[in-house]
Amino acid sequence: MRIEKTNRLTENQMAEIFNLETIAFCEDNLENHAFLSNEINFDKIMPCFYMGYENDKIIAFLTTFMPTSYEAEILAVTHPQHREKGYFKKLFQAAKETLLLSGVNKILLVVEPKSTGGIGVLKTFPDAKLERSEYRMSHNGSENLSEYGQLRFCDVNDGNKEIFAEITRDAFPDLEERSNFIDTVISSENRRGYIAYKEGIPVGVFDFNYEEGDIFLYGVGIATQYRGKGFGKQMMGFALNEGLKECDKVVLDVDSENPTAFNLYRKCGFKIDFQVDYYRLSRWN
Repeated sequence: MRIEKTNRLTENQMAEIFNLETIAFCEDNLENHAFLSNEINFDKIMPCFYMGYENDKIIAFLTTFMPTSYEAEILAVTHPQHREKGYFKKLFQAAKETLLLSGVNKILLVVEPKSTGGIGVLKTFPDAKLERSEYRMSHNGSENLSEYGQLRFCDVNDGNKEIFAEITRDAFPDLEERSNFIDTVISSENRRGYIAYKEGIPVGVFDFNYEEGDIFLYGVGIATQYRGKGFGKQMMGFALNEGLKECDKVVLDVDSENPTAFNLYRKCGFKIDFQVDYYRLSRWN
């Protein structure tokens, strides 16, 4: 197998990967497509996409999502006709070498519970422990949307990005080192960030990412001192109104370790589409 690795995919490579996923996903009715951008990675130069080829045809793919400098999430897919032949192992080894050289020493394997191939890979890591689950949820506008008359909203720009950053760091303290994320929200053609104000006081933030016909909702956060006042529900009302103007549905991911957010989204009418599990590798270096 010939391995190619890169930090940025061409349109042709993206098409190859999507076609590979489409074939592989049919067998188990899977849905968790890889995020094919490095824009949120802490190091945009570092390779994060690994493609395996036989006779110039892609048969396996692995990606490392690295929002922090100490941890990477690994997601992989192999063509059904080429499984159990060591292709994942070779891609994993290539990614491992890159990650260790860069000081990334914590790894999470991302697996859908329905994936027979993914469960098979987990068996080769006897020390892998389920750490958490994540739920993809969506809203198609069929449920009534919350009112948001108490809040006003401003787009994030260079003039107010520090306000956006401060609330983001407060709401997500583990993401503090992701300073490049704020600039990505402002500069990316596919992203749009918002700040929610109550009588001139910033109380919350969120951002949209537009991906292939869907609009993804990210980074929904309320400043600590303004939680429990209904601002989260109001902010979701605005986000859904805005998002559904441009797409048929609004999509988001929520962690099993964040029941407050999960319950908020369900109250706002979001439904679970599918689940993804994260397994911690305690020994891999």
